[in-house]
Amino acid sequence: MAFHERKYVGLLLRLTGTILLVLAFLVGRHLFGRADLTARTRPSAYLLAFVFITSLSPGAAMAALGRHLFDQVELSARWTIHSPARRARDRSARLRAGDAQ
Repeated sequence: MAFHERKYVGLLLRLTGTILLVLAFLVGRHLFGRADLTARTRPSAYLLAFVFITSLSPGAAMAALGRHLFDQVELSARWTIHSPARRARDRSARLRAGDAQ
């Protein structure tokens, strides 16, 4: 059984997403209150901005989708590798590997 198929994973993912969103809110509020256009930007501000972005994006996805974050979607033929293209790619890789030796 895969991790995302377990019973309480949906709740766990949504809870984790909510915690990440709260963290992003707190960091964003701190950054907004700290903004001073006349002062030099310190490296800690960049670190806080990094924490803000890296907690906001996955937090929103986890809170909104929960266990459906891992649902498989059907791709159109345009975005899949067709069998002839796959054979050509493999043949090309073998030829490059042979040339390297």
